[in-house]
Amino acid sequence: MRCFISLWIVLAMMVCLISTPAFADEPQEVAGLLKNKIDSVLTVLENKDMPEAEKKKKIMAIVNPVIDFELMAKLTLGKTNWARLSQAEQEKFIELFVERLKASYLDKTTLYADQKVVYHPAVKKGNKIHVPVEVVTQEETAEVLYKFYSAGSQWRVYDVEINGVSLIRSYRSQFDEILRNGTVADLFEELKRAANE
Repeated sequence: MRCFISLWIVLAMMVCLISTPAFADEPQEVAGLLKNKIDSVLTVLENKDMPEAEKKKKIMAIVNPVIDFELMAKLTLGKTNWARLSQAEQEKFIELFVERLKASYLDKTTLYADQKVVYHPAVKKGNKIHVPVEVVTQEETAEVLYKFYSAGSQWRVYDVEINGVSLIRSYRSQFDEILRNGTVADLFEELKRAANE
C-alpha cells in the first residue's frame, strides 16, 4: 500500500514540469529544470493552510501545458488498437484517458508525507532525455525515470517508469486485455468507471 501511495505521489510530481524551450537540450539543464519544478509542486503540497481543492487547481494549472496527453493516449493503445478506432472514438478515448489520469493522481496528492527526492545525472537517449531520481520515505525507496522529448519549442513528458514499470506499458496491458475480450465501448465504460472512483 505504501508503494502504491508513493507511486501516485511520483506521478503528481511528474506533471509539475512546465514547458521549456527545445534548445535547452543538455541533460544537465533538463535535470535542473526537473528539480526546480518538483520543488515548486512540493511547495504547493506542503502548504497546510491551502485547501485541497485549491492545491489540485494549482497543480492542474501546471499539468495542462506540459504533459502530452494525446501522445500518451496513443502510446497506451499502441498502433494497432489506435488504428481500430474511428476519429470520433480516438477523440473520445483521449478525453476519457485524460480524465482518468488526472483523477487518479489528484486524489493521491493528499497523501503526500514529506518524501525526499534524490536526483541522479540525466542521460540523453537519441533526441530524448531520461532523468532518474529516487523518492525516499522511511519505509521504502522508489526508483523513478522521467522521460522527456523535444516537441518543437518545448520539452514535454511522455512517460515515466517507477521501479522499472512504465506507466505507458502498464496502461497498454490493461487496455489490450479489455479490447481482446470486449469492445471499444467496454474500454470507454472502464475509463469512465475508473475516473469516478
